[in-house]
Amino acid sequence: MSELISGKDALIALANGEEVEFKDGMEKWENIKHHMNLDLSMFLTAPEWMKFRLKPRTIIIGNIEVPAPFEPKDSDKHYFISNNNVGYDSDIYESKNECACQTQFGAWRTESEVKQVVAALRQIFE
Repeated sequence: MSELISGKDALIALANGEEVEFKDGMEKWENIKHHMNLDLSMFLTAPEWMKFRLKPRTIIIGNIEVPAPFEPKDSDKHYFISNNNVGYDSDIYESKNECACQTQFGAWRTESEVKQVVAALRQIFE
């Protein structure tokens, strides 16, 4: 899951041209640009149920959209493509001890994200 941001940070991100999403009453992430009826107070004094995030970055593998990799920082748990039976593995990132082979094809924040990438790669090469 993407990290949540405050209403203030959501406004700043919108002003900077970034894509911002909010979680609607049905627990679905929606692009704010499609809901321009939100007034300024929703950002500045957002109720507890109102959640904001930057739209997750994606990449295309073949013709399949999957989560984009991220750059892990020290102590970040990350998932990476591996040649084991399931196609991925995880570790805690430590820059001083990191084997470049672990993240040479990218690192993902969650198991769900890396599973999507592995499935897309398998579909291409099968």
